[in-house]
Order: sequence, then structure tokens, then C-alpha cells
Amino acid sequence: MKVRVKLIATYLKLLPPGTHGNIAALDAPQGATVGDVLAPLGIPLDESTVLLLNGLQVEADAPLSDGDMVTAFSAIAGGCTESPNF
Repeated sequence: MKVRVKLIATYLKLLPPGTHGNIAALDAPQGATVGDVLAPLGIPLDESTVLLLNGLQVEADAPLSDGDMVTAFSAIAGGCTESPNF
């Protein structure tokens, strides 16, 4: 089956050679998961990465279907959990 992988920001450099733009079309076997297509590209499959499947946030074990779009980008930490002291 064919799936598209869109990498954003710091993950752009992990796209396969010859990719134009930030989306690569990849072949995946039936039964593949989001993690199965991202791991060979070197995408960290931990809390440092946000994973989307067709625009919805998922875990790496989410199953894929033909024509799906997987998006990955680095999570950005920020904000403050305590009130600042001014």
C-alpha cells in the first residue's frame, strides 16, 4: 500500500533522498503501523515527537491504510506551570 509521510521542521532532513518538498510517498506492507514507516527514517518514536494520522494525533502503533498521510514533528516544550514572580 502507498502512504504519504510529511515531516516538519527539524525532521525535514530525515526525508528520503530525492524527496521534493516535505512529503514522501512510501510503500508499506499491509498491517503496517505509523511507527513501522517512521522508524526507518530515524524519527524518534517517543514523547519528543508528535504523530498525526490524517490530521489526528495518534500513537506509533496506529494502523495504516492505503492512502493515509502520516505527519511527524518535534514536540515543542514551553509555557510555565508556576506563576512567575514579578
